[in-house]
Amino acid sequence: MTRTLVFLFVLLTTALSPALSNAESNPALAGQSVTKDIEGGRHTKEYARNGTLIYEVIEREVLQGGTKTIQATEREWLDNATPVREQEFLGGREMKATFWYMNGKVKEARVDQSIHDPKGVPGTYVERFSDLGVLQSAGVFQGQFRHVGVHRYYDEVGKLTSEITYGRDGAKLSSKTFDASGAPKGTAQYYPDGSRKAP
Repeated sequence: MTRTLVFLFVLLTTALSPALSNAESNPALAGQSVTKDIEGGRHTKEYARNGTLIYEVIEREVLQGGTKTIQATEREWLDNATPVREQEFLGGREMKATFWYMNGKVKEARVDQSIHDPKGVPGTYVERFSDLGVLQSAGVFQGQFRHVGVHRYYDEVGKLTSEITYGRDGAKLSSKTFDASGAPKGTAQYYPDGSRKAP
């Protein structure tokens, strides 16, 4: 994906993205699904029985490398207007996503490396948070489970406790731990089977 296309994608999705926490309510549309044509695509909304918007998807046709593809934004809320998720796709590939706990705090944020760090290892950069909104871990995944690069882990107040470095194949290469002041406490190197190398 070219830098210009990534910039255009971010610009468009930012312009289209209202505050997710402000789900609309329209009692006249209670229990209904409404689809309307918009420039270059369509916009579908679904409403709960109380008239609160609980789902919407905005789809537009855009050019990617000279080929037409679909750019889509999906949003979901509970029927009390609490946000559940917001995901942005380009050609079926997830580019950005945010998921929330029921208390309104962000649970997980994801962004494709082509946006987050184009020179970094390919994959999805993922940040996970506690239900108090405190960062708990951050790192790049390929697929759902393969860790690659440096993954950082934090305690309940957001202080860095450890770093684990993974190879491009997902094998653990090394780890570091940190004390309460943030100073390095210990390190370890690993063989491909996950066993520790002797110091």
